[in-house]
Amino acid sequence: MITYSSDVTIARPPEQVWPYVIEPEKQAQWTDVAMRPITDGPWRVGTRIEVAFGRRPLRASIGLELTAVETGRRMAFTTYTTGPVLWDGEYRLERTETGGTRLSQAGRLRFRGFWRLLEPMIGAEMRRNEIAELERLKKVLEGGSPAL
Repeated sequence: MITYSSDVTIARPPEQVWPYVIEPEKQAQWTDVAMRPITDGPWRVGTRIEVAFGRRPLRASIGLELTAVETGRRMAFTTYTTGPVLWDGEYRLERTETGGTRLSQAGRLRFRGFWRLLEPMIGAEMRRNEIAELERLKKVLEGGSPAL
């Protein structure tokens, strides 16, 4: 099993950061994970998406379902399909004393079948990528105009 956790402080209030966590079009600006909606409408508890990660020939697609959506504070998900990877995780937003946002993420992945052999290599890469994604989000939100 792979576990990960990371956080970043963003000089924007949670209300400005939240859309980049919950809206697929905005999320695509900072994450490497390709997403395809299965459920129509805004993201809420029960929303299902398909995500794909990795590179060919080691590319996996899995179905995720949102299990918690607390607007401006928290989003959590878990795998709803059976396949090579079982994944659950969450994002948390906390207002900092200076009015910014501490965005944290944590999760775990469990690999099945052949994928278990790749777990050590994938785990190291995943941990690097997770913090890099949060740093990209920080740059997206802080690097441009505050009008988001």
